[in-house]
Amino acid sequence: MNKDDVPLDNATKERYQKDQLRIESGLNHKEEYAAEIVVPTRRINYAEPYKAKPETHSDVSDEEIGELVEAVTRNKAVGYVALFVALASLFVWPVLLGVSGIVLGVIAFLMGNKRLGSWSVALGFIAVAAYFLLVPYFA
Repeated sequence: MNKDDVPLDNATKERYQKDQLRIESGLNHKEEYAAEIVVPTRRINYAEPYKAKPETHSDVSDEEIGELVEAVTRNKAVGYVALFVALASLFVWPVLLGVSGIVLGVIAFLMGNKRLGSWSVALGFIAVAAYFLLVPYFA
């Protein structure tokens, strides 16, 4: 023990021991665990309209179901055709197929097939832009 060392009282020793225990156990007081430990204080009510409601038996005819299935299939077909045309525009006739891919992509997007429509528009735009940017270098 040096002459600069001051003997510690019991409260200080206990505080140092608790701090050391917290550090060694990983419970550092600077870390935040509140999100994992605390229970939400209020009920989240904005999800109420989206909860599943009990099934009500409605009279839906087989013809209406058939029409819905046909409409969904038609929408997907337009989306896939638009994507195929847009992909083809990257390799063949970029202006003609690129603009066609953009138009078909917009139609597919408006019909409800948003992902395929967006990809078709983006690929068609890339093909047309690349054509007009690269043509001066090859002409």
